[in-house]
Amino acid sequence: MNNASVNNRYSEKKYNLYKSRTIIYSVFFAIALFICIFLSFKVIKKESIAPVGYKDSGTIDYRVYLKENDSYTEKFLPKGKSYIASLIDYIDINYNYVFNIDDMANINFEYKIVGDLIIENNSNNKTNELLNKSYIIKDVQTKSMNNSQELAINEKFHINYEVYNQFANKFRSSYGIDVNSYLKVYLQVKKSTNSNSKYELNEETNINEIIIPLSEKTIEININSKNNELRKQISGKEENKVNYVAIIVIVLLIIVLIIFLKIILKSIKKMKRKRSIYDKHVNKILKEYDRLIVETKNIINFDKCNIIKVKEFTELLDVRDNLKVPINYYCIQKHISGVFYIKSDNDIYALYLDTEFLEKDE
Repeated sequence: MNNASVNNRYSEKKYNLYKSRTIIYSVFFAIALFICIFLSFKVIKKESIAPVGYKDSGTIDYRVYLKENDSYTEKFLPKGKSYIASLIDYIDINYNYVFNIDDMANINFEYKIVGDLIIENNSNNKTNELLNKSYIIKDVQTKSMNNSQELAINEKFHINYEVYNQFANKFRSSYGIDVNSYLKVYLQVKKSTNSNSKYELNEETNINEIIIPLSEKTIEININSKNNELRKQISGKEENKVNYVAIIVIVLLIIVLIIFLKIILKSIKKMKRKRSIYDKHVNKILKEYDRLIVETKNIINFDKCNIIKVKEFTELLDVRDNLKVPINYYCIQKHISGVFYIKSDNDIYALYLDTEFLEKDE
């Protein structure tokens, strides 16, 4: 009885050791797995790129070419003069446009030269637009910036002044009203970034307006540079960046998880082995001789009885057949040890079973 108790305590201690180890490492495994899953969402992180400044700038130069006449020996007059409208043959214009940005960028440009013929009513000291007719003076052209900070556009073209002036004069004479007519010529630029760019820009602007009066005896050409040197900002896109620190931590955690998993599986295997030998043997007896066995929650005091130990359950069956009393079963330690016994007067016929005994027996 004493040896059995010692063995039972030893088996119980080993079982509890494996059980505690399984629980502790399972908790660590769950924590490490949670951290690993959490960090997996941080491997790719989105960062908003800071806006970047840019500006459009440009200059206009022009020459006014004259028809053959007796007053001027020059073929053209330079910029900034007063001109007799009837002597103007055409106006030669040179556009210089520069786009600057503070960071390397990929930007596509579409641009064209547009002329708006505008006729306004000047009666009652009010200016009301009567007509706005647009002309494409130079068709759409394309350019692009590829990982650069600057782009320049240089365009030369001429305006057939007489064509637009005749249209304005005809309008005035047809309706007999006092009007103010002029041709507004400008560079229309559409800027857009592609999908590979880290900035987002989609903008159309009119740059470097030149105002050419019509239906006048003498004219002065004006340049509207209000859009020049305007500083603006391009908003940055959200950029995906790899978090290498998170990747390194995840790799280390995976190694830790593998170690924990091996320890847990090993402990579970040992726990199952300890339980299965005993449980398998006892469950087989209980199932086969269910009608002959009574499972008890309490055990009688064996100290004052004459204990007769048996080695096999079949011996208890013989005793039961002779005495016509039931066989009792009491579980001393769950999955570890128990006893089948028959009490007859002061005698107790007992079969002790535990994992240590069964392992040796195997």
